[in-house]
Amino acid sequence: MKLSARVGVAGAAAAMVLGLTALPASAGRPPVVTVTGEATCNVATGNPTWTLAWTVANDTPVREQIELNGTAGGSFLDIDITSAEQSGAFTGSVTDLVGETVVPGDSVMGTDGPVPNTTGTVTLTVDYEFDGGELSGEAMGSVELDGSCVLPTTTVEPSTTTTAVAADAVQAAPAFTG
Repeated sequence: MKLSARVGVAGAAAAMVLGLTALPASAGRPPVVTVTGEATCNVATGNPTWTLAWTVANDTPVREQIELNGTAGGSFLDIDITSAEQSGAFTGSVTDLVGETVVPGDSVMGTDGPVPNTTGTVTLTVDYEFDGGELSGEAMGSVELDGSCVLPTTTVEPSTTTTAVAADAVQAAPAFTG
């Protein structure tokens, strides 16, 4: 093999090794992110509404956090939430989720409300970045609103009225007959 050919093969091998080391340690294995929701009915104000509680969990096994270091010095699998948008029967942003960082094995919660009593599915779409912002992903979760958030019905028992009749006082005296 000629010297120039050996240098070319060695250079290609070095480029492959350098290229591989520049990749994240778990390329192709993004974080495992789940979104769940729960609707709670509120009737205290006299106007029935829902409060939507959303949980975003980074369900990536914790052991991977120790093994995989990202390019920005943190874990490759830490997620940074960049948006949290609701769609469907109710729309809007869950702003208290945006900007949160969730490490593997942890979760964060955000709420939205009051949501009018309605029926239908509300879907939360969470956009996130990982590997120090180099990569991104999306996760979704839904909650079903069934229209059951109503004021409790109260029944009024029929009242009965008792009327007392007053009589004039009469003095009774025994009568003897002979």
